[in-house]
Amino acid sequence: MKNKYYSVSRAALLALALTAALVLNTAAIAQPPPGSLWYNGDWDFNNGLPNERNTAITQAAVYDDFNVTAPGWHVTALFSDNAFFAMTVTGADWEIRTGVSEGNGGTLVANGTTNSPVVTQIYCDFSVCTFQVEVTGLNVHLNPGMYWLNVTPVGNGNGRSYGLTTSGTHCVGTPCGNDQNAFWNSTYFGTYFTSTSNEGQPYDYSMGVIGTVVPEPATVALFTCGLGALLIALRRRRGLGKRRRVSGKILTL
Repeated sequence: MKNKYYSVSRAALLALALTAALVLNTAAIAQPPPGSLWYNGDWDFNNGLPNERNTAITQAAVYDDFNVTAPGWHVTALFSDNAFFAMTVTGADWEIRTGVSEGNGGTLVANGTTNSPVVTQIYCDFSVCTFQVEVTGLNVHLNPGMYWLNVTPVGNGNGRSYGLTTSGTHCVGTPCGNDQNAFWNSTYFGTYFTSTSNEGQPYDYSMGVIGTVVPEPATVALFTCGLGALLIALRRRRGLGKRRRVSGKILTL
């Protein structure tokens, strides 16, 4: 039977939560990285769905939505938080889409694969290890609107990876881990952009976007005008200095 879900008993979950709180004081903290424009929130110790490629299964991907504010974003990095089981990361796939709906993958805006993702351990205990998988070095412009993000860890043919659910703790931007508008796509499990609610997981998932807000056109124009005025002033000052030096020579002669 194909195992779609990741879950633990309430007792184990409570023990994990208590232990993780101690570990997080001395290890990496599951909070938004610097420069995050959107972060859906920390893992809520609830559940997860397969989010992986080339592991013990061939492919599965979790997508969740985010809103780009005006006038737009310049995206430099993307990340997702995942639970690993005997998983060795060899890369990461990423996609940004618009217009995703039930049975519809929408429009692919940008995508890629890296062989050198930044993998940061959040904590590891009770055989559950969670990691942030980050794709860096991007140069993607997004206009204002709603998008869906996926960052999938790539393995070496073994192990498992599960995208982690969130309830919005430490979230940045919108939605804040609270709109249950996530989708799941898996050739292995025979699903094509189906709502995670149809898989018994009406949740949001921990992932995020790093970058900068594109400057307003008025701000750019003001900066350009200011820079132009400064250059003109410098040229006039240099010209005035030359004339003074020439005049000084004439008077000396």
